Amino acid sequence: MSVASGSTEFGLAGPRWGRSPSSGDMLALRVVATVRVAAAIAIAAFGSYLGHRHGHQAALLLLIGLVGVPWATVVMLNSDGTDNRLARLGGPVGDLLMLFAVQTLVPSAAETVLLGYLVVVAFTAYTAGRAFATLIVVGAVAAALGGNIITPESTHLHTSAILPFLIALVALLSLVDRTTLLQARATTTSARLQTRADTIVAHVADAVVVTDSTGSVLQCNAAAAERVIGPAGAPGSLHCQGFLGLHRGERSLDCTSGCALLRERVDGDFGLEVWRRNADGRRQPLLADAAQVVGVDGRSEVIHSLRDISGIKQAEEAKTLFLATASHELKTPLTVITGFASTLIRYTDLDEGTRKDALQAIHARAQELTRIVERLLLSSRIEAGRLEVTLEDVDVVPLLQDRALAFAAAMARTVDTDIAAGLPHAYANGHAVVTVVDHLIDNAAKYSPGGEVIVVRAYGDDERIRIAVTDHGIGMDPEQAEHCFERFWQAEATDVRRFGGTGIGLYIVQSMVEAMGGTIAVESAKGAGSTFTVTLLTSAAVLSGIPRQGGAGPAVGESTSIREFMRQIGVPERGRR
Repeated sequence: MSVASGSTEFGLAGPRWGRSPSSGDMLALRVVATVRVAAAIAIAAFGSYLGHRHGHQAALLLLIGLVGVPWATVVMLNSDGTDNRLARLGGPVGDLLMLFAVQTLVPSAAETVLLGYLVVVAFTAYTAGRAFATLIVVGAVAAALGGNIITPESTHLHTSAILPFLIALVALLSLVDRTTLLQARATTTSARLQTRADTIVAHVADAVVVTDSTGSVLQCNAAAAERVIGPAGAPGSLHCQGFLGLHRGERSLDCTSGCALLRERVDGDFGLEVWRRNADGRRQPLLADAAQVVGVDGRSEVIHSLRDISGIKQAEEAKTLFLATASHELKTPLTVITGFASTLIRYTDLDEGTRKDALQAIHARAQELTRIVERLLLSSRIEAGRLEVTLEDVDVVPLLQDRALAFAAAMARTVDTDIAAGLPHAYANGHAVVTVVDHLIDNAAKYSPGGEVIVVRAYGDDERIRIAVTDHGIGMDPEQAEHCFERFWQAEATDVRRFGGTGIGLYIVQSMVEAMGGTIAVESAKGAGSTFTVTLLTSAAVLSGIPRQGGAGPAVGESTSIREFMRQIGVPERGRR
């Protein structure tokens, strides 16, 4: 019985007339229908061999042969169909009429017929429900009393037989109905729990693998198992050892003498960190757990849950690399500042030129240190969801020209600009645009160490403005280009040591562009440089109702990260308490 049918067809009022029977009801229908046909044929055949038959007996045998056998056969054939209402409803009606015929034509069998009525009522209550069984009870009472009236007075049933019969009918109907109702509720509950369990296992992100006590794989949730473990054959033909192939440290877990996870697991642990070789031959870290389930028959099964923690491990490695890189980036300017400051303190008789060079070095390194701290704080605010940008009508042309000139002077590099004439205003934030362009130009300069020209282009139409920063440096391969906007990501360790950086610049750029409702894309090839293109909506496009790509974006309060730093170390702002 399905959960749907159980929930709609069973309730406090009992089963309905037309409910679909369970597998047990179907079997009962077929068995009773077969017995009904066999009994009708046997009675008709046996009666035909009797020599001295009275008139009523002959009529009964003729009725059974001409009506009972065909009707029982039709009911039996209908009991195997999907719409078997004829078997559930017509069968009891035919039995009732046939018993009435026996009672009237063979009065000596009246007490036996009463037992037949009870059997018909019980069967009807079980297969057709309370409502129809109540009608059969009324019909049985009417048939018993009517037959008692029709038959000669000498064969009438006594009150001592009729009264217990009526009581037995009511009690039997109530008992069978109650039993059927409890069975239906139990079946519905079991089906609902089974469906819920199957749904949970099918949609859970972890791989769930069930094995027997010998380690043979009995079942697994195919979707999750394929994502975590990969296709490896049908359950039942696999062994846990070969299917999972788990390792802990450098030791392979041996499942030949029982589940190794159960042996390794310590009470209170929420899984063991293990690994296996994936289809590419690389290590795949997993968080695995196992639990033993013993059935009522004494047989045990082991349920394994496996969670792929590759992303978590990669994040941990990225953060570790970031801390090491950030420490190195902070240490370099601090070393210079500390060295020159110590020189100025120790040697008070330095000439003016030397003192000026030392102060300029301290100033330059302090600015470098400030930029690193600002990036770290800005990244922290983005991650915490506290990035807010106020969007307005912005003319990006003077901003781009100013930043190109400033970087060209600061780095002694050629930074060309190619800005289309008549470029419309962008719907953006001026400070955010400056931050984005500064990061992109700085990134272009860092990864084109040969002094190649950096080009800042701006072009667009009435709806969108595109700002592109192009370098002709080392470039990136497709995999590097795919991950370059991730937080703490670096192309490779050698590049980190060669070019420096904390790995959060492009993450900040993407976050700020999306906060302005724009998009950013990169085109790059190994050894051929890179082009980062920022796309922003124009003010006219926003007024015309074109939606921004980034939505509301992460949201930022202060215009500079210095205020954020002061707030984090506890320095109150003026005018605030």
